Amino acid sequence: TNVRVGNLSNISGNVNVGGGNITTHHVVTGLSAAEIKQLFDKLYAEIDARPATSPANKEDIKAEVQEIQAAVTEAAQKNENVNESFISRRFRNIARMAPDVLDVIVATLVNPLAGLGVAVKKIAEKAKAETKI
Repeated sequence: TNVRVGNLSNISGNVNVGGGNITTHHVVTGLSAAEIKQLFDKLYAEIDARPATSPANKEDIKAEVQEIQAAVTEAAQKNENVNESFISRRFRNIARMAPDVLDVIVATLVNPLAGLGVAVKKIAEKAKAETKI
């Protein structure tokens, strides 16, 4: 069986690749702080591009995103999980101000940070549910 593996630079977590005579290779990859910064720079550009959002609200949203960025960067550097309650509070705040931005944040975090993907999705769903009246 042929297995083709593309660019692994956007994968974090554990990747098990096996084939042939049950030969398994265990590879752990992750994003550097600079790569995480690049991801979040795109989010800040998305926030700045929101025409119906006041400058003050944009700054509030960015402040929440900066705190998420710091938590994700720290967790990635220490090879730890993100603090669920901390991220959940940030997600709820963003969901109140700009639910579409929360969707972009989750999509950004889920794809390149596969190891955090499931937790991030669950935290975001919980934050959205808690903001609905």
